[in-house]
Amino acid sequence: MDLYEIQPAHKAPLRRFIYERIKKLVKARLIEKDSERRKRGQLYHVSTELMETDLGTGEDGFAEWLQRTHPQMLNEQAINHVSSPPTEESKSGKRAASDSHTVLEKKLNEAQSRFLESLGEVETFQQLMNDHPELKNTLSCDCRKAHERSSRLLGCVSALEKALDHLSAS
Repeated sequence: MDLYEIQPAHKAPLRRFIYERIKKLVKARLIEKDSERRKRGQLYHVSTELMETDLGTGEDGFAEWLQRTHPQMLNEQAINHVSSPPTEESKSGKRAASDSHTVLEKKLNEAQSRFLESLGEVETFQQLMNDHPELKNTLSCDCRKAHERSSRLLGCVSALEKALDHLSAS
């Protein structure tokens, strides 16, 4: 997420971007949908071909894709940032608040990403233990650690969201 510096308004397009990439991988038979269909949190299984494949494709990144598919979002964002020239005092105060806001947003995006990764790990461990009961004893400790990590990350996400709310209110 830090690589793309995702704005809150771009979260829905990012989900669509990721979904389109997943559809391409499914179509290329590099990943398979789990037999259990879900509306949210769908599991996918990676094929051995994908693990051996160089993923350095010539495809656009999210920023290029967003510009191509949602140019109005970027234009609206640019318009919202245009204002009358601020004074020196307000410049430094706004710059500090803006810098803090940017840093907190980056931290929030990273924490959300790590939380989702950890949550996916928990779901995968649970699915593996259901599918392979003989692994339950060996995987349960790893599953519990992943669950604890996701709980801590959820707390981190919550704290960062509150900090951003307070920063926006001031």
